[in-house]
Amino acid sequence: MGTGTGTDSSGDDTARNDRAGNDRAGNDRAGDDRAEAVERGRMSAEELSWALRSVNRASVSLDHALATRVGLRHLDYAAMGHIMDQEGTQLGPAQLGQRLGISTGSATELADRLEQAGHISRTRDVQDRRRVSLVPRGEAVGRILGELGPLFVALDDLSLEFTEAEREVISRYLRGAADRLAAHARELAKPAKPSDQRRPPILEQ
Repeated sequence: MGTGTGTDSSGDDTARNDRAGNDRAGNDRAGDDRAEAVERGRMSAEELSWALRSVNRASVSLDHALATRVGLRHLDYAAMGHIMDQEGTQLGPAQLGQRLGISTGSATELADRLEQAGHISRTRDVQDRRRVSLVPRGEAVGRILGELGPLFVALDDLSLEFTEAEREVISRYLRGAADRLAAHARELAKPAKPSDQRRPPILEQ
C-alpha cells in the first residue's frame, strides 16, 4: 500500500504515451510525404489523385497494424477481410484462393488455420453437402470492428467539418474513385496479351 507521500506517475506515463503517439504520427506523415515526393518525380497527376493515393498508403499501413494487433498473418488478415465481406454468400476455399491469388490447396490450409484459431467456421450447403462455405465467427468480427471503432468515430468527426453540400461532392468523388480502382483491379487480373501492352507513363523531366 502507498503512504500517500509518493509521486503519482500515471500522469507522466500518459504524457509520455501521448508524446510517443504524436512522434509516430509525425514519422508516418513524414514517410508519406517522402513517398509522395518520389512518386511526383515519376509521373504527373491531379492534386485530388495525390490525396487519394495518400489515403491508399495510410490504408495499407492500417491493415498491417490491425493484422498485427489481432494476431493474424497479413495473408490471413486479407482472407478474413474477404470472408467478412462475403458473409451470406457461398465463399469456399476455391473462391477464397481466387481472390487471394493462391491455389485452392493453399487456401484450404489458410482456412484451416483460421478455423483452428477460432476466427471462422465451416458450413455445408443443405442441398449439396460437398459445398463448403467459410463463415466469420462473431467474436472475430467483433474484435476487428472493435479495433476500428475509434477510427470510425474520428472519420465521422472529420466529415462534420464540411458542409452537407461539400460532403455530397466528396462522397461522389470517393465513390467514383472506388469504382475506378475496382475496375482497374479487374483489368489487371486478366491474362496479359502482347497486344494489350500499354506504354509506361511519360516521366517528367
